[in-house]
Amino acid sequence: MSERCVLFITGEYPPMHGGVGDYTARLAEALARQSWEPAVLTSQRAAGSRYVAATVERWGWDLASRVRQAARDTGALLLHLQYQTGAFALHPAVNVLPYRVRERPLLTTFHDLRAPYLFPKAGPLRPALNQLLARGSAAVIATNPEDYAALERDPRLRGRLHLIPIGSNLPEPSGADPAETRRRLGVPVDRAAVGFFGFLTRDKGIDLLLVALEAMPEPRPALVLAGGGLADTDQANAGYLSWLDSRLVEAAVPVIRIGYLPPQDAADLLCALDLVVLPFRAGASLRHGTLIAALACGAAVVTTKPARLEWLHPLRDREHLWLVPPGDPEALRSAIATLLADRAARERLRRAARLASGAFGWDEIARRHIELYEAILGRRARV
Repeated sequence: MSERCVLFITGEYPPMHGGVGDYTARLAEALARQSWEPAVLTSQRAAGSRYVAATVERWGWDLASRVRQAARDTGALLLHLQYQTGAFALHPAVNVLPYRVRERPLLTTFHDLRAPYLFPKAGPLRPALNQLLARGSAAVIATNPEDYAALERDPRLRGRLHLIPIGSNLPEPSGADPAETRRRLGVPVDRAAVGFFGFLTRDKGIDLLLVALEAMPEPRPALVLAGGGLADTDQANAGYLSWLDSRLVEAAVPVIRIGYLPPQDAADLLCALDLVVLPFRAGASLRHGTLIAALACGAAVVTTKPARLEWLHPLRDREHLWLVPPGDPEALRSAIATLLADRAARERLRRAARLASGAFGWDEIARRHIELYEAILGRRARV
């Protein structure tokens, strides 16, 4: 067995499309740079990818035995679950996993706290499953302050709860000429271009962005959709995406759907757009990898206010990004118009965004994970 081998358990992993998969891959790479040995158990659709040691065709009650076998095969002494409610086909086996693999400590990173769907009228059973998972874990990691605050309400998690942010899933921009990048990717250079980056789910508010752009005078900015579609594990947004597809066809603004891009192209595009607008319905959060990526790429970002501004620390309104109230297309329109008319303000946002993104660097994220891993293994050795 290796004291520096950690087995990640994740419902998605590249080449599957999904933020948690991208996060896990970047964390694995950063750990490897610091002499750890990452291994991954994930969906069969990611078989053959770097660090993937075991795959699962269908998530079910045999998950625990598969995890134990993968841990034996890799020599991992530590298990690390990357939990997202919609992943693992919504199967409850993942929520009871810590109780079925007690021979090795299992940590859980909660990428969201949404209650899983079980069956109609499941009621209080739904949030209880996430609570069960957290209480059984050797340590719990929240990726953002609001989730940390929610988890902290459970007194049983005291001393085991940690806040470690996520990083960008994109490389640094290459330095390519922005106009050339736009031409190469089919984005006009003689018209303002407002970009959206990410999956087309209801919580992202793309329909609100359309309303805002349609209220602007001609010539209206082009809307550039980079990414798009749904994550491979998303079973909840198919109806919304179908409706949005029709809405985009009928939109009174030019819509350029670029789709999924290689990471370097995506980074260069975000850097080349006039604005990147992320109108999250519930407010921006540091759990949103698309927000972190846009800032790290030096985009001028317009997004929505969270319930508490300190949840975005160290980011500040009008310094690193431009905040508007969520669910307010008129406020969105006004912010877009103001910034498109003020190139100097956009450049100030770009410079500050690049500087602030240093707080979300992968090497520091990996270092904090290693510190936690070593503390858990040290406690176990003393038992």
